[in-house]
Amino acid sequence: MNKKKKIDQLDWENPSVISINKERARAHFFDFESKELALINDINGSNYYRSLNGKWKFYYSLNPDVRPKEFMKNNFDVSTWDDIDVPGSWEMQGYSVPIYLDEEYPFPPEPPSVPHEYNRVGSYRRNFNLPSTWLNRDIFIQFNGVRSAFYLWINGKSIGYSQDSKTPAEFNITDFIVAGENSVSLEVYRFSDGSYLEGQDTWRISGIERSVFISAKPKIRATDFSVKSDLDSLYKDGHFDLVIDLINNSNDSSDIIIRGELLKYDNSNIPVLSFERKMEITQKDTMHYKSTINNVEVWSAETPNLYRLMITINNDEEKVIQSFTQQVGFRKIEMVPGNLLINGKPVLFRGVNRHEWDPERGRSITERQMIDDIKLMKKFNINAVRTSHYPNQVRWYELCNEYGLYVIDEANIEAHGMQFHKEKYSFISDSDEWEKAWIQRGRSMLERDKNQPSIIMWSMGNEAGDGENFKRLYKWMKAEDKTRPVSYEPSREADHTDVVFPMYATIETISKYAEKNPKRPLILCEYVHAMGNSVGNLQDYWDTFEKYDELQGGFIWDWADQVILKTDTSGKEYWAYGGDFGDEFTANDSNFCANGLVAADRTPNPHFFEVKKVYQPIKFIAEDITRGQVRISNKYDFINLDHIDFSWFISEDGKTVESGKLGVIDLEPSESTVLSFNLSGVVPKPGAEYFLTVIARLNRNTPLLNKKHVVAWEQFSLPIHRPSLKSDISDFPEIRLTESDTTIDVIGNNFQIIFNKKTGFLKDYIYSNRHLIRSELIPHFWRAPTDNDRGNSMHIRTAIWKNVGNELTIKLFQRSLSNNVVKIKIVADHEPTESIITITYNIFGNGLIDIEQEIVTEKETLPELPRFGMKMTLPKDFNRVSWYGRGPHESYWDRKTSAPIKVYSGTVWEQTFPYVRPQETGNKTDVRWMALDNGTIGMLAIGQPLFDGSVHQYPYQDLENVPGVNRHGKLDIKPKGQVDWLLDYRQTGIGGDNSWGARTHQKYTLDGKSTNYKYHFYLIPFTKGVDIIALSKINMN
Repeated sequence: MNKKKKIDQLDWENPSVISINKERARAHFFDFESKELALINDINGSNYYRSLNGKWKFYYSLNPDVRPKEFMKNNFDVSTWDDIDVPGSWEMQGYSVPIYLDEEYPFPPEPPSVPHEYNRVGSYRRNFNLPSTWLNRDIFIQFNGVRSAFYLWINGKSIGYSQDSKTPAEFNITDFIVAGENSVSLEVYRFSDGSYLEGQDTWRISGIERSVFISAKPKIRATDFSVKSDLDSLYKDGHFDLVIDLINNSNDSSDIIIRGELLKYDNSNIPVLSFERKMEITQKDTMHYKSTINNVEVWSAETPNLYRLMITINNDEEKVIQSFTQQVGFRKIEMVPGNLLINGKPVLFRGVNRHEWDPERGRSITERQMIDDIKLMKKFNINAVRTSHYPNQVRWYELCNEYGLYVIDEANIEAHGMQFHKEKYSFISDSDEWEKAWIQRGRSMLERDKNQPSIIMWSMGNEAGDGENFKRLYKWMKAEDKTRPVSYEPSREADHTDVVFPMYATIETISKYAEKNPKRPLILCEYVHAMGNSVGNLQDYWDTFEKYDELQGGFIWDWADQVILKTDTSGKEYWAYGGDFGDEFTANDSNFCANGLVAADRTPNPHFFEVKKVYQPIKFIAEDITRGQVRISNKYDFINLDHIDFSWFISEDGKTVESGKLGVIDLEPSESTVLSFNLSGVVPKPGAEYFLTVIARLNRNTPLLNKKHVVAWEQFSLPIHRPSLKSDISDFPEIRLTESDTTIDVIGNNFQIIFNKKTGFLKDYIYSNRHLIRSELIPHFWRAPTDNDRGNSMHIRTAIWKNVGNELTIKLFQRSLSNNVVKIKIVADHEPTESIITITYNIFGNGLIDIEQEIVTEKETLPELPRFGMKMTLPKDFNRVSWYGRGPHESYWDRKTSAPIKVYSGTVWEQTFPYVRPQETGNKTDVRWMALDNGTIGMLAIGQPLFDGSVHQYPYQDLENVPGVNRHGKLDIKPKGQVDWLLDYRQTGIGGDNSWGARTHQKYTLDGKSTNYKYHFYLIPFTKGVDIIALSKINMN
């Protein structure tokens, strides 16, 4: 370590200086002057609360040497300074630039030193007025989050110093306040030794990020309290354990009366418990109260039953001195061999990691945004959140208590960047010099959040190596809170973690762990990296979780794209990422910040629908589908399915032909039952396809979700089938086969089909005097690389397949006309891969083309194929698409369970999702048919039986990356004068185990080694008014 002499060390480069004159960490609560105000619990209603949010005067300095050193003095004029919004990071308001880094520090690490020459400093100042009635109370100022370190002055007098940007810094300023006008000054440093513990994968931004307020507290008061609300061994009766710390800052000993009530958490405020305690308090004291409540209403994420604890302290004249409230939820957390139990159940965590992020305000988010996030999570079946990688705003936990989410609360400790400098420094997690910082950050989180029932586990931090400081912190936390487990990912299976908490462990790895009969459960703290077009094979993970009792789910990385709303020179908005603001003094990690299940504005990314489907708490399995039997299982842990109405329908080629309502099914947690559906009324039509779909909807409104919200569904293919009628080609009009020097032409009634004589490719289709094809239908085995592809170098590894359509050497070119059928066959070599590609066209008198493409490879060293298919371009006015297959959102081989098979339609442009960085998008799997039209005329592709299809209102290659250039989905992908149509056998899956090396699972990969793929489909034009479904039944086989 870089140890300077203590006398030379600055506070902000000294790990032993965590704070100066800061109050001890305590539980979050606010003092009200009456019981009535405490019940309302609106701090703005108190006469002893002053918000300091809003406009502050601000001066931005490039480094500490040029900062205004006397700005805190009362006679210093700041009137010419800029105004800045508080809370809000200064980089989000035009000062310096936001830096996005995943792992590295934004400076060369030499702990505990930080660079001076570019350590930006923000000087803040504002005035506030206080009435004289405050002066007989103790006055405090509280900063709920300032990054990275700051000094504080009141009325020009030095108050203190603080680090740790994610827990409160509270200072007693009683002796420095006057009645009337006062000033507060803050000097904030962008970097400090605390920055070594705040190396999280997020934007490195600075300033006053959370709210600031001043409050006046009574001289005699509760200073802290702890409430433990446990359950008995039968999970029926509640054990209530309350400890209140008291102080008397008056000059005299006083008699007080402490009254406590536990109220129902509704408008009735009916007490279920009451107590009274008379005490004489001289200086400091503690009150302890225990009780048992019979048949308590139990808290869980499914049943967020709360009580309201009301504490009121009166003087001996029965005048209220102090009153405050706290949400209380009774639940029991236990560690038993192999499992973490909540209320006796080994809950599966359908989790997600969540950073606090707003694309315009950075980490300064509002209550409304928190509620919107929780609503989306509940809507998409998420039941748990990890506060990656720091304690969140207190209001977040209160909302999770109220609406029902399990929370893993994580300490603000990450030293990821140190791992790249092991040759010079050991991990600071092993350094005695840093022990105080470690303990303080864990303590500040636990003390502030200890009374929140939604928190079911503590996390000691993230990716900070492992060492003695984590062992010490674990020991302290276990001694302080015996009701919750403590976890830490890098501890692996060591003794100082109660849960094995890995990140990005493969299905094979977690299966092996579960098979060795472990003593501790495994919960994936991070899995399924949702960067760009991702979240493949999620269903496989959940099949594994449900197979082994010791596996209890995981937390997807992550919630929302951490991008910044920016406007280009033309005024168009787009999502900016690392490098879009200039590097200033450090490198960046590009778009690695865009890993969300939702976009930054909370628009669901397509893969979020897969999460909802896989996470659904009701399971449907085909018991005996030939007899119409479906097993329904209740996967909730605590609630009956009596809040659900079930319905069903049978579809014929996407159209409902029968439907019904099942109403409520009385099914307790973990129970299942078999339902029978009468299929005898379905009379199959030739070539028609039938599906049974069962839907589970809410039958009542909930606090966030409306009645009829779809909780779960499943679709089953029914074994009801009659072969389609074979077409009689003798009924078709006569066709002719002609040739010119450059083309081969097939001419029929109202159509002409043109082939390129040099390549053998379909060049054009003229129908009703309209050219339907602008560029040839060519073999196309490439895809615009996804972020996962780029992470595992697939775009480099498989580059040999990129230009197959332009690299073929024709070895055989046959054409013939027989029995009114034109057959054209080309056999071509692809020399780079030594592959043989065969394309066969059969053209019939009705204008239909039967196209078959086959590839044969014998080379053992070939990489996988990104896709195997064909591509052509149609005129730009063919901007309407419809299809019968999976939808409406995009789907892929390893991510399609969420897309039911139906008939869908929309514009071509709507099929492109604007990923933060352009990449493959818009694919539809298991397509029976797909049609493009302009409202008058169109082209229909019919799978034999299935294909993958996608359409793009621009050249598909526009989705490609441009080396050295930051490209943006909202900016660089624009409609152009064409429609590209991709008709594929299949694509390799999009993967998602991670985005930095993990390949798509083998079973979802188009292997290129010694393989053979073949598929075929029909193409036929149509005019307005044609029955597309009837036309799709044509059978030429």
